Amino acid sequence: MIKVLQVGATNVLGGIEIFLHNYYKNIDRSKVEFDFVNMYDKICFQEEYEANGSRVYNLPNYRIHPFKYLKQLKKILKDGKYDVLHFNMNSAIFLYPLMAAKKANVPVIIAHSHNASSDKGIIKNILHDLIKHFIPLFANYFFACSDYAGKWFFSNKVMKSDSFYIINNAINVEEFKFNEAKRIQVRKNLNIKDDEILIGHVGRFIKQKNHEFLIEIFNQIVTTNKEFKLVLIGVGDLKKEIEKKVQNEGIEKNVIFLGQRNDTKDLYQAIDIFLLPSLYEGLPLVGIEAQVAGCKCFFSDKITKELKIKSDSEFLKIRDSKEWARKIIDYSKKMSNKREKIDYSQYDIKTNSKKLCEFYETSLERK
Repeated sequence: MIKVLQVGATNVLGGIEIFLHNYYKNIDRSKVEFDFVNMYDKICFQEEYEANGSRVYNLPNYRIHPFKYLKQLKKILKDGKYDVLHFNMNSAIFLYPLMAAKKANVPVIIAHSHNASSDKGIIKNILHDLIKHFIPLFANYFFACSDYAGKWFFSNKVMKSDSFYIINNAINVEEFKFNEAKRIQVRKNLNIKDDEILIGHVGRFIKQKNHEFLIEIFNQIVTTNKEFKLVLIGVGDLKKEIEKKVQNEGIEKNVIFLGQRNDTKDLYQAIDIFLLPSLYEGLPLVGIEAQVAGCKCFFSDKITKELKIKSDSEFLKIRDSKEWARKIIDYSKKMSNKREKIDYSQYDIKTNSKKLCEFYETSLERK
């Protein structure tokens, strides 16, 4: 049994949390055991993890108590005899988990990049660019969800090394494939008429996701066509601000705020057009999910082109909401109910979980 301690999950559902949950459900647990670290009241899916026999260790927040965190995590790694420390990262500013693993002599220490930029400000970006060069002092393997995410997080030397790997953000494709019956039921539940076009977005209400620009796009659309509806799925600090903007624009009757949901695989079936105008991304799972469900997708050009797995998915510049609106309206005029069948094997969670399990095995054999 290979013992892996997963670090980086938070109490707010996002890309890292979904990534960990998808791999947890599909990894061969007769070979690999996942445990987790928690710095919050509770991490996402904690009850499920614990019900299945995984341990979730409560630690102080390393942003507030770095030395206490280091000491306690080192003890957990040593006493638990962990083979792998897998640190899922959005920034290189805090390297404490990697440092603790190095001190505890953990054989395999993974730094895993899940982002391709940051909106935390100039100082934090400078710190990230400086501190990321220290990652190889502690980690011996380097993961990224995309080439963009790797280039932002690691040096060229690391990217060209045999220790660097692209680990796909993968999903259970069978759960997301288009289902006409589900589409009819979900649209009925949302009070979406047959002749209405539903635009959708899934993501936290944070600056990165660019909801303000999204609302500008939608406002341009509904000024010419009232038969469009927008559904926003997610929670976050900027939610109230976006709700206020919707009210100020006078389009609240056309916008549906659904909050955090655990049935997004069904909601995609109801969506006709999926928008992701993010300021940056690693490789967003929601973009994969929407394409597998057959949605027409418009992504910002700040997102890696590796995301494109559906031939009609488009990447647009974040500069003119009118251009996005025009493209969406033009597409709606020729929109068909038929959904394209695509090759999703690259992002199939079963295949990718097997590859990750094999990586853990072979990396330990090398040690």
